[in-house]
Amino acid sequence: MAEKTPKYQHIKNFLVEGIRSGGFTDQVPSENQLAVQFGVSRMTARRALDELERDGSVDRMPGKGTFIRKYRHYTRGFFRVRPFRKWAEDIRAVLKTKVLEARLVDPPRDVAAKLETEEPVIILKILNYFDDVPVRYSVRRLRADLCAGILDENLEEASIHDILINKFNLPMTRITQSLTAIGLSEDLAPLFEALPGHPVFYFQRLAYSYETPVTYVEYFMRGEMAFEDTFVPLMEGADFDRK
Repeated sequence: MAEKTPKYQHIKNFLVEGIRSGGFTDQVPSENQLAVQFGVSRMTARRALDELERDGSVDRMPGKGTFIRKYRHYTRGFFRVRPFRKWAEDIRAVLKTKVLEARLVDPPRDVAAKLETEEPVIILKILNYFDDVPVRYSVRRLRADLCAGILDENLEEASIHDILINKFNLPMTRITQSLTAIGLSEDLAPLFEALPGHPVFYFQRLAYSYETPVTYVEYFMRGEMAFEDTFVPLMEGADFDRK
C-alpha cells in the first residue's frame, strides 16, 4: 500500500510550483494564510516553509514574511559556481567557445538516475579556449522536458546558466559536485592538444532547480589552471552566504 503524502509536502509542492511558474514573484503566503487555505495547523504550514528555506528557495524574515531568494553565487571552499566567461574576464583572457555536439540522446542509465528521467535528454559537448588554448571540455546533459529550447540558442555566445535562469525560469538552488585529478584519456587528449596522461581536473556537477534535477555536467579542466578565488567562508552556526 502506497504511503500517503504528508500534508506539509502538499503545501511545499504548491509553493515550489508557484515559485517556478512565476505565480509568486517576491513573497509566498504566510503560515496563517497557508494554514487556512489547506485546512492544516500553523505548525504544518511552518514545516513546509522551513523545508523551503532549508532547500535555499526562500528567506524567512520574522515579522516581515517569507521572501523568494534571488539567484546567487554558491561558495563552498574550493568550489564556486559562476559563469566561465567571468573567470576569463578576471584573468584577462580571451574566451572562445566551440560547440562540438548538441542534440537529443538516450541517457546512460546512471545519468538517467541522476536526472530522474527515463526520457531522452539534451547532450551538449563544448570546448572552451583561453587565448586560443583549449582549457575546458564539458559534457552536459539536460532534462529535455525543461530545457528543450536550449538547442535553439547560440551557445557559443550565451551563458547556459543565464539561459536556464533568465529564459527558462530555472534558478540553480542546489548543487552537488565532486573534483578529482586524472590523466587525459587517449580519446580526449587531442581536444586539449596534449598527450594522453596529461593532468586534468575532473568535475562532476548535478544542479537542481528547487527539488528537480535539471542538468548533469562532466568537466575536464586543464591541469595548469590555477584555482584562485576570494570568497566568504562559512562557519558552523552562521550562514554568511545569504544576501
